[in-house]
Amino acid sequence: MAPQQQNSSSDASAPKKPRKSITMEVKYDVIKCSEKGESNTEIGHALGLSRTTVVTIVKDKQRIPKHVQEAAPMKATVINMKQRSQNVVEMEKLLLIWLEDQNQRRVPVSLSVIQEKARELHAAVVKKSGAGSASEEFSASRGRFNRFKSHANLHNVKLQGEAASADSSRKFP
Repeated sequence: MAPQQQNSSSDASAPKKPRKSITMEVKYDVIKCSEKGESNTEIGHALGLSRTTVVTIVKDKQRIPKHVQEAAPMKATVINMKQRSQNVVEMEKLLLIWLEDQNQRRVPVSLSVIQEKARELHAAVVKKSGAGSASEEFSASRGRFNRFKSHANLHNVKLQGEAASADSSRKFP
């Protein structure tokens, strides 16, 4: 009987190449380079990717820009700028920075504190922009805050508040 030959591709002693995850930003760069007319091989060499990986990314170019746009924190705010005034957009950017600062300091915030800060920031932005926008109304409502959270892509904002009080009229034996 003839000895069996081992297939070199299934050799257990050969080191496996580790998988490399590619961020959406890198994929977006691949698509932009491809649209400029660069070849897949050139793109692969420039970004340290294989040609087949570049080809796969370019084939999936319909989905990637949409995903990058949705993943960016304030991109939705910029897109919806026609529906909201520039003052509100600026106030939301400042409020986001303030919230991140409070979060890093581990300072608990309540909805009322966030609403008050939003009112202060909006008044400051209106004052800075001039008298022409003084007629603009702003209400820091719960619904506006929930829309702000979705615009800013905030998922883990923990609001601190007062706990419900106990029923003092009930007597225990």
